Amino acid sequence: MAHEFTEEQVAEFKDAFELFDRTGQGLIKWEECCNLARCFGYNPAEYTVQVLLAGGDEENLPSKEDMATKSLPFEDFLPILWAISNTADPGSYEDFLEGLKVFDKDGNGTVNSAELRHVLTSLGEKLTGAQFDDLIEGMEGSNGQIVIEDFIKKVMCDDELAPAEA
Repeated sequence: MAHEFTEEQVAEFKDAFELFDRTGQGLIKWEECCNLARCFGYNPAEYTVQVLLAGGDEENLPSKEDMATKSLPFEDFLPILWAISNTADPGSYEDFLEGLKVFDKDGNGTVNSAELRHVLTSLGEKLTGAQFDDLIEGMEGSNGQIVIEDFIKKVMCDDELAPAEA
């Protein structure tokens, strides 16, 4: 798998990669690949990244333990990022907004955090309770509501859309 990023893009990716390299050895954990890709405006599904890490073999997806313990160097991450960049976007800001409006019972642009927790920890690519807590950190109002727009912006991790405090 090759890539066709510009030298400028590669330099930007390398800088971000180094921020995710917690040991200073030029490696990131497999489980960080999605988060790193999201820093560049991509929105890969965990499953897609697992397939890429498995060399395209959907029958041999990495285990949770593999995702947490195995690492890869920048040179191996670039082809994965290239494949992610050429994958259909799973949704736009407007798509997420429309989907979350279903949970806006009062029509005031908020969603109940307990209901959102239930949905995100039990459907689709399930989050753990801790992942959900990290995701909504500082977003929940005293009434247990989360502003939908701010939530989507944080999830999408897009500099252009991200809330001012992010």
